[in-house]
Amino acid sequence: MNKRDFFSDIMDYIDTIRPFALIAYYVFISFIIIIVILDNKRPEKSFAYIFLILLVPVGGVIIYLLFGAQYQKKKILTKKRYFDKVYLNQINEINKVSPIRNPKSSYGKLPTLFYNIEQVNFTKNNNIEVLNNGEEKFPKLIKELQKAQKSIHLDYYIIKDDVIGNKIFDLLCEKAKAGVLVKIIYDDVGSSISRSGLNKLKSAGVQVFPYMPVLFSRLAYKANYRNHRKIVVIDNETGFLGGINIKDKYINPNKQGLFWRDTHIMIKGEAVIDLQFLFISDWYFVSGQKIDLNEVRYENKHRVTNQIPTSILGSDYGKNNQTIMEAFFGMITSAREEILITTPYFIPDESIFNALKITSKSGVKIKLIIPEKTDIRTAFYASQTYLKGLLLSGVEVYFYTKGMMHSKTMIIDSLISTVGSTNMDQRSFSLNAEVNAFIHDKEFAEKLRFNFEEDLKDCYKLRLEDLKNRPWYIKVLCSVARLIAPIL
Repeated sequence: MNKRDFFSDIMDYIDTIRPFALIAYYVFISFIIIIVILDNKRPEKSFAYIFLILLVPVGGVIIYLLFGAQYQKKKILTKKRYFDKVYLNQINEINKVSPIRNPKSSYGKLPTLFYNIEQVNFTKNNNIEVLNNGEEKFPKLIKELQKAQKSIHLDYYIIKDDVIGNKIFDLLCEKAKAGVLVKIIYDDVGSSISRSGLNKLKSAGVQVFPYMPVLFSRLAYKANYRNHRKIVVIDNETGFLGGINIKDKYINPNKQGLFWRDTHIMIKGEAVIDLQFLFISDWYFVSGQKIDLNEVRYENKHRVTNQIPTSILGSDYGKNNQTIMEAFFGMITSAREEILITTPYFIPDESIFNALKITSKSGVKIKLIIPEKTDIRTAFYASQTYLKGLLLSGVEVYFYTKGMMHSKTMIIDSLISTVGSTNMDQRSFSLNAEVNAFIHDKEFAEKLRFNFEEDLKDCYKLRLEDLKNRPWYIKVLCSVARLIAPIL
């Protein structure tokens, strides 16, 4: 048989089996669609997956299997939820304090809200410092790590052993060899730590565990549920949280040539213990090891005298654990005069979207800063479909042009503010583990407000005509992205 006859036979065979292959494929995707429906996701999310499966043959199914399927979801979460409810309830019983409420203030509802959704209170004895960008965060972090005497706990979405990563690794190894208990949690999807980096840490006595380790065969049911937190706790006295991961690109200038605008905070005071409790929960989940609660005590070694009421909220995955989204909603609806928001990704759920529109229509001035260019283009296109509704409601939208706006902040009436890891999108609200600090302090809010006003200098204001005058193909991209926004 010559080569031409051989290929001819193959094509004939393909033509013969093609109808059966198509039937098998349609049966298969019908089965997948039934699974999507029975999975009882939010209707908009189920529709998004069904749309993607039908629009993109084969590729849509692969995306669902990788990121939407929830094989063994209950098994993944049961261990952590049980620990949170049973073991950490001991902490709540020991530290149970009735929330302080001021019925004369519209903000007086927040302490009750926070207590009811997560059993946390506003602690008073705290000092908080705003750290802008990596060039302010990392020198401060290294300085505080050098002071550690008992314990260092790190819990990060992204850790990379590049220049800054190795500098921190070297310091952690030095501290571990000196007897400090050093524990690290890194997300196995977000982080990129070399084998030699891990070996260096472990050989020095640092305990290191990945958050939900990913193997290719198991990626399908774990790609969604990531730990997006950025937490450092030192000696139960000093804590760091915000949007800045451990990677060179967060320090300006960087090799990418993209200015990275971000916000982090350092806390010294009682609120650090609540941050520590979140780490304890994550540590048990990844390692199976319980940290002795008797070791988690705030001794005020720094002699903190400032009284900045602060509450630490952590959110988990699932519609019943959207604690930070509920806190955002409470803040937005309590506003009387002004709301200032910075976020890298704006794909809100309907409750937050409607809260912003209704609050704006009620006379509250709202300003939103988002980046003109983002690292996730699909999210950028999807966000544009929400902007028209905001503009028509009176919300002012600004595009940040200096670089990547990665800050996740909100300021209410120059009095209530929040800084953390939570984006204003559905992935942060319901798919990832997040953490935010909520601060009830006028002076701190004014600092964040000053930063917001400085950032506005590198922005341009979006007009309704700008949206209307976009090229038709951009409008199409945005509309398609909006349809799949619930799964971004």
